[in-house]
Amino acid sequence: MFRRSSHLMTVLIVFVVAGALSWGCGGGQADTTSSSVVVTSTLPPAGGSTGNANDLVDTQLKPTLDSPSEYRDAFDQGRPVVILFYVTGNADDASVLESVTQLQPAFKDYVFLLYDYKTPSVYGDLSTLLNVSYPPELVLVDGTGTIKEIWNGYIDEGTLNQGLVNIGQG
Repeated sequence: MFRRSSHLMTVLIVFVVAGALSWGCGGGQADTTSSSVVVTSTLPPAGGSTGNANDLVDTQLKPTLDSPSEYRDAFDQGRPVVILFYVTGNADDASVLESVTQLQPAFKDYVFLLYDYKTPSVYGDLSTLLNVSYPPELVLVDGTGTIKEIWNGYIDEGTLNQGLVNIGQG
C-alpha cells in the first residue's frame, strides 16, 4: 500500500510541476517573450498596414518632416540604417543594445539610430511609422529605404550580424 501511494504521489508531483512550468513559461503562447507586451494603438496604421510591425517588411520607410534628420539624411544618401528602440533598465533591451554597439564598428557605412523609447522628442514619428509596440524593437532598413527586418524582443548577436550583412547586399 505504501509503495502504491508513493507512486501516485510522484505522478501527482510531476503533473503539478509540469503545469506550473507551463503556466510560468507563457503556457505555450507563440511569439511572446518576457519583454513582449501587446499594446493597442488608437493611431491609424502606417502605410495602410494592419498595425502589425512585421507587415511593414519589404515596404519603403519614407521619412517625413517629423522624422529625425539623421534618418532623412541616411535615406537621401542611400545608406543602410539600423534603428533600435530600447528602454533603459530592461535586461533584453540592454542585451540587444550591447550587441548593436559591439557590431557597429564593423559596419562603418551604416547609420545607427539608437533611441530610448521614453524620449519621443528625439525620434519624432519613427515609432509611429514603424508601428513600434514595445521595446526592444530593432529595424533594419537597406540602402533603398526598404525595411528588411523587424525584431521585437531579444535578438542574438549572430542573427543580428547576419541581418546587417544582408541589408548591405541589397
